[in-house]
Amino acid sequence: MAGMNVPAVLQQLDGLFRRGEYDRVEPFMLEAVAAAEAARDKGAVLALLNELMGFYRSLSRGADSLRVARRALGLVEELGLQGSVHHATTLLNVATAYRADGQIDTAIAQFTEAGRLLDALPAPDPRLRATLHNNLSLAWQEAGAHDKALAELEQALPLVRTRADGEVDVAVTLTNMALSRLRLGQLTEARDELFEAIALFERQAQLSGHYSAALAGLAEVAYREGRLEDAVACYERALADIEARHGRNMHYVITLESLALACETLDPQRAGDLAGQARAIRATLV
Repeated sequence: MAGMNVPAVLQQLDGLFRRGEYDRVEPFMLEAVAAAEAARDKGAVLALLNELMGFYRSLSRGADSLRVARRALGLVEELGLQGSVHHATTLLNVATAYRADGQIDTAIAQFTEAGRLLDALPAPDPRLRATLHNNLSLAWQEAGAHDKALAELEQALPLVRTRADGEVDVAVTLTNMALSRLRLGQLTEARDELFEAIALFERQAQLSGHYSAALAGLAEVAYREGRLEDAVACYERALADIEARHGRNMHYVITLESLALACETLDPQRAGDLAGQARAIRATLV
């Protein structure tokens, strides 16, 4: 039985995202996984499970993402891929799923194991190494260890800056660096990194899913500097981008709560309404 053309499937998936047809993504991916299973193409199944894991994570559907993660790791073992680049890639995605679900210690352990696998490969892909540093930095951020997060990001940045096609990854890395700097009170450095990141994002034919994080970061800089109207405008742009891509997920709620805080002085009535909306949406996601 012929195998599945995974690049063609992923191209169709990219088309759904590009056209904003987000409600069609999950059915399409589930059908693709079922078709790969019917074709007995386990390599294709693994590739698609990794995509599905990330999709559920983006919707704050932690239980679904982790269910797919366990299935993907089982398939790695079934295919005898332990120690391979496929194993390392899957572990990175699994670790990210645990991080998004709030299981930070488990995530850090999985990232560490993925790093060990990458170190053992004869010629590890710099993109994967940068992905490891970037995502491990997010786990350290959520653990409150922003000095450790910055250390990871400082290793990632030169890896992505040297790639001709690395502008989006540079922007993502700069955004993550700025978010840690905000926690450490380094506003000037954070502002500079966010301006560069946003400029890089906006140069692309298609905006990255990380664009909203850069906007929210710039909004926080403005809020801390007392530029409340600028903060509100940036938070509103971030909210619109999150909702268009992923719906009202947990990132939407957190950004909405930040917008409410920024509105407290300018418009207390609106601030109260926004805070109430955030509580209502958060209750549906817990």
